[in-house]
Amino acid sequence: MRAAVSLLTAILLVSSGCGGGDGGGGAAAAPCLSFVGLQAPAAGRVVARLAAGGSCAARAVELVVTDVSDVFGAQFVLTFDATKVSYAGASSQGSFLTSGGAQVSVQEGGGGGSVSVGISRIGVSTGVNVTGSQVLIRLNFAPVAAGASTLSLGSAILFGSQTPPQPKPGLTWSGGSFTIQ
Repeated sequence: MRAAVSLLTAILLVSSGCGGGDGGGGAAAAPCLSFVGLQAPAAGRVVARLAAGGSCAARAVELVVTDVSDVFGAQFVLTFDATKVSYAGASSQGSFLTSGGAQVSVQEGGGGGSVSVGISRIGVSTGVNVTGSQVLIRLNFAPVAAGASTLSLGSAILFGSQTPPQPKPGLTWSGGSFTIQ
């Protein structure tokens, strides 16, 4: 009988959250990352938005192009607060640049809070006519510490399929902001 009471007491302590508790000696919760773009997609814009899916510990930000003809590639520089978020690489997954079975090359360099990124179609000579809002590239980030950070896009250019590649004029690029809790 005494053994049954001891077992029942142990089960109740564990199920009620006692017996380990949050007395300050436990590990802190991992930071959670969220993102909000500064502008909504609109014709002639390249904007950042939070990609669907992911978790607090790993988020993808998509750069979305709206209503631009003959897009062959892009280059830009990301800047952010590396003490708050870390850059975990880029992906062409879901990119409109893969249209027609084209292969895509993603190049990235730099570190800390400044990363240069380039993306281009390879093995084809034509660009893609973007109708509506479509994903150009996915940028992966993870939280480092609680706080906030802007995500800025500088030296940003979309290229057409001419030889040599020519910048697409008159486009607006817009980043966003991270909140890490």
